[in-house]
Amino acid sequence: MLLTMALLGVAYGALLVPFFMISTLWGLVAAGCVAAALAAQYFFVDGLALRAVGGREVTVDQELDLHVLIDRLCLSAGLPKPRVAVSESDVPNAFAAGCRGAGAVCVTRGLMRRLDVHELETVVGHELGHLAHRDSTVAMIALFPVMLAGLILGFGARLAAGGGFLLVLLAPVLLPLMLISVVVYPFGLLLGLALSRHRELCADRTGSLFTGRPGALSSALAKLTEAIEGAKLGEVRQLRPVTALAMLPMRVGRLDLLALLSTHPVLERRQKQLDMVGQRLASGKG
Repeated sequence: MLLTMALLGVAYGALLVPFFMISTLWGLVAAGCVAAALAAQYFFVDGLALRAVGGREVTVDQELDLHVLIDRLCLSAGLPKPRVAVSESDVPNAFAAGCRGAGAVCVTRGLMRRLDVHELETVVGHELGHLAHRDSTVAMIALFPVMLAGLILGFGARLAAGGGFLLVLLAPVLLPLMLISVVVYPFGLLLGLALSRHRELCADRTGSLFTGRPGALSSALAKLTEAIEGAKLGEVRQLRPVTALAMLPMRVGRLDLLALLSTHPVLERRQKQLDMVGQRLASGKG
C-alpha cells in the first residue's frame, strides 16, 4: 500500500510539474483545478452512478425485504445504513457508491430474482464491505491521474490536428504534459486496475465475514458470472458505466491478459479466497 501511494504521488506530481515550471501561479491554479475536480467526484459520485444505470432510491414500503436485510447487516457490522436503491435491469449485479456519509447500495431486479436469500445477503455484505473500507475514495484518487492523462492526450491530438496559433501558444506546456501523459496513462491504468482487483478481494472477504457464509458468496459469484456471460449486449451496456463499482464486471475474462486488464479478479481467484475464509471460519480462527 505504501508503494501504491508513493506511485500515485509520483503520477500527480509528474502531471503538475510542467505548470510549476512556467510559474508558481500556474502550478497553484493547476493544483486547485485538480483538487476541485476530486472534490466534485467526492460529493456527487453516488448520485451520478445511480442516475447512470437508472437506479432509484426505494423506501421500506416499496422494498421491505431488502431494507430488512440491509438493516440486519448494518446492525451486526456496526455500520450506518446507506441509501437503498434498485435498478430495473434484468442483468444480475450490485454496486456501492459514495465517498461521504453512509453512501448508497444499489441492486438490480435481475440480482434479486436469481439469488436465494443467503446469496443476496452475501452480495449486499460485499457492497457494505466497500463502504466500510471507504475504498471508493481510494479508487477515485488512484484513477484520476489516468483520466487526466487521457484528457490531455486527447486534447493534444485534436489541437495538433487543427494546428494554428493556439498550438504554438500552448506548445511549451502541452508538449511536456503529453510526453508525461504517455507514460502516466498506461502505468497509471495498470496500477489502478490492480488496486481495483485488490479492493474487490477485500470486499469479498469482509462481506463473507459479515454474514459468516463465504460459500453462499462463492455460489452467488458463479451464478452472476454465468448470467452476465449469457446476457444480451443491450442489457450489459446499461450497467457498463458502473462496471468498476459493480459486484462483477460487465465483461468476464478468463485469460491471463484479460485478467490483468480487468477491474475485477477472475472467478477462480475469488472462489479460492472464499474457500480459505470458509476453512478458517470452520476451524474457529475467523
